[in-house]
Amino acid sequence: MLAPVSATERTRCPICASGHPLDVIVELDATWVSAPPVAVLPGYACVVARRHVEEPFQLPDDEMVAFWRESMAVARALSSLFEPRKMNYEIHGNSIPHLHLHLYPRFPGDPFEGRPIAMDAPAFTRTEADLRRMAGAIAAVRDGTSQTA
Repeated sequence: MLAPVSATERTRCPICASGHPLDVIVELDATWVSAPPVAVLPGYACVVARRHVEEPFQLPDDEMVAFWRESMAVARALSSLFEPRKMNYEIHGNSIPHLHLHLYPRFPGDPFEGRPIAMDAPAFTRTEADLRRMAGAIAAVRDGTSQTA
């Protein structure tokens, strides 16, 4: 059982204030997976810890293992679905003080080839069907029905 979020955390953290992140496409045991309709790259997703912490090492050991296990399952699912050349992983927390891992499938010829991702660059619009495909791929890996698991 997760510890209750303090009033201070709730006021500082927009995820805790709303009770979940925006644009959730899959709910897992230790994380939510969010994927907004407009993103910087087509396969972008964000894995968000259900417990409010700012750093992965602040999670209790079992939840830390679950966070990484679920994050890697999501990365595996996105890799299987989009077949990128490389998956980029980013954890910052400077803007939103709640543990979350950005996943960026990278492709030859993507707008950021050979350089870091610029979050204010032109974006890709994903349809509801695109987001459902992503959610389905993640659910298949979670449920052990993916060929890549």
